[in-house]
Amino acid sequence: MEKSILFEVQEEVNLVAEAIKSVLDLEVIVYDQNKVVVAATGGGHHAVVGEPVRGHIIKEVIKTGKHVYNFEPGFHDVCKSCILHGNCPEKADVSFPLKHEGKNVGVISLTAFSEEQKAEFKERHLVLSNYLGKMADLISSKINAKTLLGKYLHMFQMLQVAIQSMYEGIIAVDQNGYILEINRAAEKTLKMKRNEILTLNVSDIIPDLPITKVLSTAKGYSDIEFSLQIHKKKIQVIGSVIPLVHDDRIIGVAISFKDLKDVQKLAYSITSEVDDSTFDIIVGKSKAILQVKDIAKQIATSDSTIIFLGESGTGKELFARAVHQESLRVNKPFRAINCAAIPEHLLESELFGYSEGAFTGARKKGKPGKFEMANGGTIFLDEIGDMPLHLQVKILRVLEDRRVERIGSNSSLDIDVRVLAATNKNLEQMVKDREFREDLFYRLNVIPLHIPPLRERVGDVAVLLHHFVNHYVNITGKQVRGFTPEAEACLCSYNWPGNIRELQNTVEYAINMAKSFWITLENLPTRVRIKTNQSVLDQALTLADMEEKMIIESLKKHGDTLNGKKKAAMDLGINVATLYRKINKFEINRKMQM
Repeated sequence: MEKSILFEVQEEVNLVAEAIKSVLDLEVIVYDQNKVVVAATGGGHHAVVGEPVRGHIIKEVIKTGKHVYNFEPGFHDVCKSCILHGNCPEKADVSFPLKHEGKNVGVISLTAFSEEQKAEFKERHLVLSNYLGKMADLISSKINAKTLLGKYLHMFQMLQVAIQSMYEGIIAVDQNGYILEINRAAEKTLKMKRNEILTLNVSDIIPDLPITKVLSTAKGYSDIEFSLQIHKKKIQVIGSVIPLVHDDRIIGVAISFKDLKDVQKLAYSITSEVDDSTFDIIVGKSKAILQVKDIAKQIATSDSTIIFLGESGTGKELFARAVHQESLRVNKPFRAINCAAIPEHLLESELFGYSEGAFTGARKKGKPGKFEMANGGTIFLDEIGDMPLHLQVKILRVLEDRRVERIGSNSSLDIDVRVLAATNKNLEQMVKDREFREDLFYRLNVIPLHIPPLRERVGDVAVLLHHFVNHYVNITGKQVRGFTPEAEACLCSYNWPGNIRELQNTVEYAINMAKSFWITLENLPTRVRIKTNQSVLDQALTLADMEEKMIIESLKKHGDTLNGKKKAAMDLGINVATLYRKINKFEINRKMQM
């Protein structure tokens, strides 16, 4: 059986029924849609509150939604099927429907149980009916109000849950600026309890936000940067200010905000590609590169500043990224900037950012710089030796104060950034020539790490050649297996002034030029072939001497044991059987014993 809404407002229904009874001196009975008595001022045992009645007239009113006059109860057409037909205890009645949301949910009746009441009823039935109709409307409005209140309460509870669950901080402010409500995210950001905040005016914690202007103009702000001041400490946030308007009247303001650090972290996670630059992908087996990798791994977990020194193309940025990946800041941003690649007039804004209106053409909401974007993580200043002197001063101030100030701003932001730098220049000489600040040099030169050029990495050229062949074969889909002995000998004897970057580009070029399974001399870039001793390449005997020399050097490096020969064969890019055949061919065992 459907639950009656009339019982939810039973107290109000009783009050209306008693009021009607006291005025009209007639009995009032209210029934729900199931013909259960909700309220009764009298009428005997057949109208007991909470009990259903036969109620043929009541059923008719609920069915039709129309009021019914009954001056001869028990003899009305509707009463014919009632067992009390012709013998009803009621003398006269009128019944009106009670409505809720377009449905008939009950009936209110005026009932006469005595001849005196019946005479009164007949004489005044039009007035009484009109009055009862108004009372029916009153009860219906009570029902609607109760339902509406319930809906509002439910909506309010849902809204409260939603607001409290939001990732953004929310502050509701009245028309005088006093804080009315906040959510848990706001408490967390402000590091204050709700009862502490509700005693404040919004100007106490957000002095720079023009709340008064919003209240007077009804124009808010969207995604602006401002600061919260709590216990003399500033918290930078990104937020919006929305005027609250009811009946064309501003009743307050809603402020939503997110910690700037969290926004930057989210932006970094969305815009950053997956970085797999670990030490494992730094290819090489030479003693020189293995020593540098060991030192870099050892210092990766500290927060000390590292400066990578070495020629262009040696992989300084790859080392910097690997250090970040091995550090405790691995889940924080890594930001790199090439100080030589960006025009001087743009470099300052790229590093430090700028505020709104800092210069002509500046973005409306300003822009964070690389230091801000790297907050909590690592910044890599590549080619630091090319940084202008006036910017070196600002870099030094950031490193010393751990604060950054945007161009055009009067406030600064606390930052926590590990600094890695790199250069291919001689900074010590630049200091002597007054081209680089001495104080900045010592601040950066905490842990200098020299990345060896390729020509000093004995045996690594062959390893890198085969590594990049596999890399570009996977990308291009070409069926290339490697180099001919002549081509590999040429590449191994080349000086590689551009280091690994030049070698990688050379392999990519050769893969694209190759017409068979093997890369030949003709597939190599002209510059490589020209700079290699052409006379050596043109003579088979000298080429054989070069091959013999490479085998001897590799055996000296790895040893003349079985394991050493396996490693030497791997270095040379040949199998062990081929190595033994060439050892016998060149009589290398005899020559190494001499």
